[in-house]
Amino acid sequence: MTDDGWSDGHVDPHELLLRTDWNAVEHCCPDVAPQTPVILLELLDEDPRVQGSALRELAEAHTRTGCFYSATAPAARFVAAVVGDPRTLAQVSDRMAQEEHDLGPKAPFPLRAGLLNWLADSTVEAVAQQGRPYCDEEDLDAFLDLAPEFYEAALPFLDAGPPEVREAALAALLPLLRLPVLADRIPAHRDRVRATALGDRDRPLRLRAVDTLASWGEDVAHLL
Repeated sequence: MTDDGWSDGHVDPHELLLRTDWNAVEHCCPDVAPQTPVILLELLDEDPRVQGSALRELAEAHTRTGCFYSATAPAARFVAAVVGDPRTLAQVSDRMAQEEHDLGPKAPFPLRAGLLNWLADSTVEAVAQQGRPYCDEEDLDAFLDLAPEFYEAALPFLDAGPPEVREAALAALLPLLRLPVLADRIPAHRDRVRATALGDRDRPLRLRAVDTLASWGEDVAHLL
């Protein structure tokens, strides 16, 4: 095993979890949702149904309310570390049975895409809250401090894997490139971001790409 907790192409989740004192942090719903380490371990379960449920619980307990909690940053750090694990290629669904009944079936997707999209959506929310956090500013800052780790987690999948994973990797990258700490990475991705902003108007990421260009000081009036 390496110092990063990797062994035989898999992440050792227990080794990663030992880096955090989970008794000192909490998510939004300690009396309802499972404890964060339980959720994180279940992301790498052998049963895709358990993995999908864990993905849902991750979002609901840590970021769905718009707040960042003391457990959010270490949970996100774990996700960034394990997103390349082969077990995240499992096809999952994050819908409960009742939602399937009410809304109809949802096509399964790679857990890797779900995890990257969670990092993406969480980063978009964190960037939007800078200077005016909904909850504890310290917890928000702790999440944003991990931006370089999120960048390194998403980078390998920009051009690798299923389309859902590549799109999710780009979704994660766009808000990260709006942060000053990653300004030196902008030149490597400028053409990709511009192409996304100029591309299909129905593509969900187009407006995120426009926002990213605007944060770099580029004129985007013709893109709106």
